[in-house]
Amino acid sequence: MGELQFQFISSFFAVAIPLMFIVFMLGKCDSRRILLYFCWGLFSGVLAFNLNIVFGKGQYDRVVLTIAPIIEEIAKAFPVMLFLLTKKRKFTEKLIVLCAMASGFGFSAQESMYYFAASSREVGDLLALLLRSLTTSLMHGMTTAFFGIGLIMTQKLQGVRIPIIFGLLALCTGIHSLFNLLLQTNLAVVAVIMPVVMFFAGWTFLHNYKENGVQPIEEDKSQ
Repeated sequence: MGELQFQFISSFFAVAIPLMFIVFMLGKCDSRRILLYFCWGLFSGVLAFNLNIVFGKGQYDRVVLTIAPIIEEIAKAFPVMLFLLTKKRKFTEKLIVLCAMASGFGFSAQESMYYFAASSREVGDLLALLLRSLTTSLMHGMTTAFFGIGLIMTQKLQGVRIPIIFGLLALCTGIHSLFNLLLQTNLAVVAVIMPVVMFFAGWTFLHNYKENGVQPIEEDKSQ
């Protein structure tokens, strides 16, 4: 397969796969804001890549299992925390989760483009990378989406909200690290199944949140 042809095909799949998952969940939402979060995810991929190099110091296993999950989860979730500061506009909880998920999917698109660029140009390699893109897109998208869901659940816990946020980041980092670890063992199939289960859990939340009595986050009129 020619280099130019490979780059064209791989770049398409690297961006199209995460966007496909976003469209599947989107429905009627603030699509402009969601796409802005996707763009942040692209930027956070570049940011995390450089930070991983600085802190990893060439130690691959150390980066994959400890440093990268911490840096990447914080980078993806950073703009989601802005919803904590927003009091003058109305945001549905569904929108918060979708924005969080879009940030994670944007990150995965940038990461996939890096792996495609660093790979060989064989058809078999392309197929393997497509499978990797599918699974990691879901993992990155859903860990950040779960952070958004956790953020929603803390809105009535003002006194302990900050510690819980750190706990949510630790949870997302743990899932990320476990995923990376399982990929290197005989239990790699579990790593492939994990993001799929997470995706349908997120899908269930988004499409049933009204039935569960979840209400939009509104301006605090007492202030």
